[in-house]
Amino acid sequence: MGAKGKKVLVVEKDAATRELIVMRLTARHHKVFEATKSKQIMRILEHDVMDLILLSSDMEPVDGKMPIRIIRSRSHLMAVPVIMLTEENCLTELMLGHEKGFDDFIVKPFSPLVLQLRVNLNIAKTMERVEANALTHLPGNHAIEKVVAKKIREGEKFSVLYIDINHFKAFNDHYGFQKGDDVILQTARLLVTTSYAVAPDGECFIGHVGGDDFVIVLPPELEEVFARQFLDDFDRIMPTYYSKGDREAGFIRVENRRGKMENFPLVSCVVAGCTNLYRNYVGLREIARDAAEVKSFLKTQPGSHYLQDRRSFPIKQVDEAVHILKPEVNGAVSKKRIDPFGQILLIAGLITEEQLELALKKHLETGQRLGQTLIDMNLVSSQDVGRMLEKRLKVPYFSLKDWAADPEVLRLFSREFILHHRALPVEVVSGTLKVAMCDPFDVKTLDTIERITGLKPAPCLALEDEFERYLEDLLPDGEKGIEAGTDLSFDKR
Repeated sequence: MGAKGKKVLVVEKDAATRELIVMRLTARHHKVFEATKSKQIMRILEHDVMDLILLSSDMEPVDGKMPIRIIRSRSHLMAVPVIMLTEENCLTELMLGHEKGFDDFIVKPFSPLVLQLRVNLNIAKTMERVEANALTHLPGNHAIEKVVAKKIREGEKFSVLYIDINHFKAFNDHYGFQKGDDVILQTARLLVTTSYAVAPDGECFIGHVGGDDFVIVLPPELEEVFARQFLDDFDRIMPTYYSKGDREAGFIRVENRRGKMENFPLVSCVVAGCTNLYRNYVGLREIARDAAEVKSFLKTQPGSHYLQDRRSFPIKQVDEAVHILKPEVNGAVSKKRIDPFGQILLIAGLITEEQLELALKKHLETGQRLGQTLIDMNLVSSQDVGRMLEKRLKVPYFSLKDWAADPEVLRLFSREFILHHRALPVEVVSGTLKVAMCDPFDVKTLDTIERITGLKPAPCLALEDEFERYLEDLLPDGEKGIEAGTDLSFDKR
């Protein structure tokens, strides 16, 4: 496709500069995404795979980290070229600064021709030098081997998860290659989303071996919770790629290799885990061999499962060395999962199955949260969603829609704490602090609030979309708004 028709993210505060870039790139048939604040960058990159990022050097840090550092900490973004946009008087600071990781820079103001040339050169150079999967843009075999080799060389403990989709060929044959690519892309998006959820600091490396095979390299303590959350979301979303009739039947009829029609179940997924906690691996090939045997055993089980290899134990058969993930996980790795918005509203009779299916399709196409998609389609109100979740989770819902904050109470949390932990102080009554939280089950954040404020926190559920809209009004330029009071940051790991 050459250097045309690519996805480009433009991160620039200055409206005139941003307009010039967008106009030029759009004229060259690129699909352009815009961000004016640092906190918008990762939200966009969670939902779309970019071919290039144009990043202004004057963007504010997020949680103490500069945007370029955050971008480079994500494995699925390591191959994306980043061009810094900077003023001439900032060149020395840019080149000598600690925040490296960019591929090129352009001095502002610049001519449209220079912009076009640098964009084309960087995209072409990246396509030539980086072995990334053409469909998902995730790192390939060479990058996976380098990551594992580095961890082995440095004596680091790690786990490797091998992801494989069951019955994918039957799906591909029945629905066609375009639908098959959609399933592969959605699997990649789910893996990336899961990595953000369980490892916000970027400890998960996601690679795409090819086809329906993926590899995740992550800390051993995150292995099980990653597998559980990913499989949860995979099994919830993948049925939407089937027709209503096939979904209700629970199978599709496809001609097998012998030329006979056969019933194939809906796609499921297996996750085979290997770790060097109990044995010393010398390379990825040895890990892949063990994972293949574990994966082979797992594929004999119906449905989606996760298995962990425990070869260091005195065992005789593979099935004695694996742990098939159960619906509940022991407390150390367990995290209370919130039922999908759609399922709750469906049970409550607020939407129909057809409306839910339509909303799911839009959710998958845009990356927008399902609850917000349903609200935007005027199928439900935010109050409907809040009340249903309140009933299901047995946690009071607090609407931020028309809430007027008390400045004195709001000052209990620093701006950084609110942004990072998705929590807002609401009111103080008799030594108790009511807190509106997007995740009211985040025990570590609640413990920290009590330790810092000396008040007993009473968590309430805040909807993500209401929280985001409230923050946009509260912090219009990312700098003003809440006073930076006591530093409430802490080790999140």
